[in-house]
Amino acid sequence: MSCSTSKTSSASTGTAPPPQSSTGTGRRSRVNVGRKGCHLNLKYYHEYYVYRADSDWPSLDQLESPPTPVFHREDVGLLPRPYGLYTVASLMDIGRDDVYELQLYHSDTQTWTTRQVSVEPQQWDPLPKRIPKYCGSLLRHYSSAVVTIGGEGGTMAWVDLWRSILLCDVLRPDPSLRGVPIPLPLTQMSLNDGLGVKLDFAAHSRAISFNRHKGCLMLVHLERNESPHPIHAASRGLCGQDLQVLDWEVTTWSNSKMSHSLEDWHEERCVRASNITIDARMLEVSGLPCRPPPRDHSNDEAAAQAQQQLEFHNLSMCQPALCPNGEDDVVYLLAREKYLHPKAWCLAVDMKNQGTLKHVAYIGNQGHPFCHRIFCLSRISKYTNPKMRLIATEPVKYRRIRASVDKQESNYQAGAVE
Repeated sequence: MSCSTSKTSSASTGTAPPPQSSTGTGRRSRVNVGRKGCHLNLKYYHEYYVYRADSDWPSLDQLESPPTPVFHREDVGLLPRPYGLYTVASLMDIGRDDVYELQLYHSDTQTWTTRQVSVEPQQWDPLPKRIPKYCGSLLRHYSSAVVTIGGEGGTMAWVDLWRSILLCDVLRPDPSLRGVPIPLPLTQMSLNDGLGVKLDFAAHSRAISFNRHKGCLMLVHLERNESPHPIHAASRGLCGQDLQVLDWEVTTWSNSKMSHSLEDWHEERCVRASNITIDARMLEVSGLPCRPPPRDHSNDEAAAQAQQQLEFHNLSMCQPALCPNGEDDVVYLLAREKYLHPKAWCLAVDMKNQGTLKHVAYIGNQGHPFCHRIFCLSRISKYTNPKMRLIATEPVKYRRIRASVDKQESNYQAGAVE
């Protein structure tokens, strides 16, 4: 992540090196420390930081200015390495399908390297012979997520959530890209009498992660049954069209082989909203704008009010996310009464036994994000002390940020994603 400032100097922060570990990779997160201003010369006004979440020795490292001054989050990922080291990797589209630009920053050398990497000859074709009229974006790879897999070669995955994955062993002396297909959005491709729909921001419908407990990739897909079907998925309701959500379902897949075959993907669970078990009291407390499960109402007024509300499966859902601990079969979703309504809730759905609504949390008014997420899940809370505040020591080159209890209010704000 980046911030814009008026400084051009580059520094890391530290008073002493962190404890050494021969096996652990350490927990690190990219951190966005806010935006102070804007300038046309992006090279000197964007700064990038890597935050190490460690309850004993947290640190915040400022990177040297990268070859390409502005990253998008779908281009860049973070690879933790032993002894507290790390590598930042960015895969840049240069307008070709067979060659990309790989930019690497190694914390031990504190320098960037740039090289072109080729895509290995395809042994698979992820696409059918005929692409629907409105699904032209499937014709080439557009990265929408980055996943760190790790291993001896430092494998990282640049994912087009609609069609394919590009794997790269970034620590190899001569890295290359190899393709892995993912299940296509066949329902979207079949809508509108076979013309399909213009696919919107992929993270509104899909998410992917690497499950370290199972040693496999996990993919989640949110399918909406809407009436009428929009031609452009991202324009729901923009032209006064009143879309009705009839139902929705969530499906998860796993892939442990990560080869060139679609057969490597195995469906794990599929849950339809209308079958999810819901606790009526949970809905009432959360304020989720939907009708509670059928029960005996104490009076006719309450019954009439309940009938005017939407059913749970008629709510507008987007942005599925897999549980970050890798152990629970839980999927998180963003819920609204209607697609463009500002009020939003975060839901946690247990995928076992046809689905159970475990938690609901109101997250306030949120402008609809047509091309980005409004929340990210993270395990960072496992490695931090909520009573600790980050305080900078005397600003010298390659200093570290030390943790200290700060009893006074601070206007320093930071948002972190793993």
